[in-house]
Amino acid sequence: MKKMKVRTKWLLPILALLLILAGCQTVGGLDVNKALLGDLDVKSSESSTTFSLNAVPAAGISAEDQEMVDLINSFSVNIAHVKLQDNGNVSAAGSVGYKKLTVPFTLFMDKEAIVFTAEGAKQPFYFPLESYEEELGVEGFDPTKAQEISKLLTTFVVKNLPNPGAINVTSVNEAVYGQQLNLTKLHTEITGDELPALVKSFLKSVSKDTEGFTALISGLYDYLYPILKASGMEEGLSDFGLGDIPLNDKEGVVTVAHDAAKLAVDALLLVYDNQVKNLYKSTPELNTILGKDTKLQVDLLVDSGFHIRKQNVDLKVALPASEDLPLQSISVKAETQTWNVNGAVTADAISKEGALDLSETQLTPGQTLRSFDQNSAVYKLLKDDFGITAKDIVIAPDDDYYYPIVENGTTYVPLRYLAEDLDAVVKWDPVNKAINVTDDVYGDVIVFKVGSAQVLINGKAVKISEPVFVDEYGDAYVPLRLLAEALHATVKVDEYGYIDIHRP
Repeated sequence: MKKMKVRTKWLLPILALLLILAGCQTVGGLDVNKALLGDLDVKSSESSTTFSLNAVPAAGISAEDQEMVDLINSFSVNIAHVKLQDNGNVSAAGSVGYKKLTVPFTLFMDKEAIVFTAEGAKQPFYFPLESYEEELGVEGFDPTKAQEISKLLTTFVVKNLPNPGAINVTSVNEAVYGQQLNLTKLHTEITGDELPALVKSFLKSVSKDTEGFTALISGLYDYLYPILKASGMEEGLSDFGLGDIPLNDKEGVVTVAHDAAKLAVDALLLVYDNQVKNLYKSTPELNTILGKDTKLQVDLLVDSGFHIRKQNVDLKVALPASEDLPLQSISVKAETQTWNVNGAVTADAISKEGALDLSETQLTPGQTLRSFDQNSAVYKLLKDDFGITAKDIVIAPDDDYYYPIVENGTTYVPLRYLAEDLDAVVKWDPVNKAINVTDDVYGDVIVFKVGSAQVLINGKAVKISEPVFVDEYGDAYVPLRLLAEALHATVKVDEYGYIDIHRP
């Protein structure tokens, strides 16, 4: 498939479309706001989720593009069991499908680290979280207040978003993890052409919601104040447009921030219709993306405690005709069921013993492959399908990076430049006065000695036409072809003298 041109302005309306499923008022006797906010009090639960993609190709696409479409459609994620413990620990076990392969995985997260592994891995992988605040240089960060802000923001958004055009409520009897339950089913459908009007209604509601808007800004203040204070910004907030108000004057800061935010919303409402019209005019593709063929369908099945026990989301995004994106549409489907809500749940921990710390190691392609068994599905995917070891280097005759030099028909290049670009490790051996080059993927060792016309490749001596030499800048020059081929790359020279180096 040809390289896709990503347009950021297409993404925002699609994300907004996803949000509109919230914020409905009472429908069929169901307080939809309570249903959507009911899960905010869930401390522990167990759940499962399946996720899949479906790309519909445009007419007359090439065989290469069709192959890429088939790959997209082969992708799926099945998270068979997620455990949320009341102390915040989370574990998950599932599998990722790609082509005809299925890769099982497990994951565990607590306050200290994220640990995960996959079938075929020789050791777990982990990323520490306990020093995350220090690494980011954020002082005064409080994870508890961050969660409170998340709840406050969710409540504010849900409260103000309007009803979509198609919404209904029915009583159903459904199985959740093998248990038959009497549930209330909320079904809603939203098409892309509804979005501009829904967003405008949301902005109008926000402008009028002085109490909710103030509560949100007050919560943000409680969250940000310790961080700003720790950063030494206690004298004032003039840089933020708040004049001479002291940072510790919460009432003054919240009042001014609310008035400024409301003014911005009201100003946007004044020009909203013209801005939308101009956006569609300048980006005609939006007529397709936000047209009637783009549709979001959501089923929420809620129990008597206003907890969502099942959720089905089906989003289809229509795409404009384009050579860069030969698709008619792409759909995302997700199905989730939840049980044991606020019950006794213990997340399945994964030991960090022998695990690879990803915060301290920048894995090379070879190191990544060596982390998995050669017969595993992950190893084959990484090497054969994703081509993580593949390298393509083009050297021009007058290249100002490699500075190739031709001696008696042999092209020489700086050893370190080419070797490291092929992921090899270069080390100086002071005892033997030699340069050792270790191949990243296969572990082969090539030994060069300055002034010597003999090279050792895995201990076997190989003659070269000219000795290794050092230029005026201290760079050791070696035969390009010999080094590249010893590192499992092929070398081709075109009629113009350009050298193409490829490693599969």
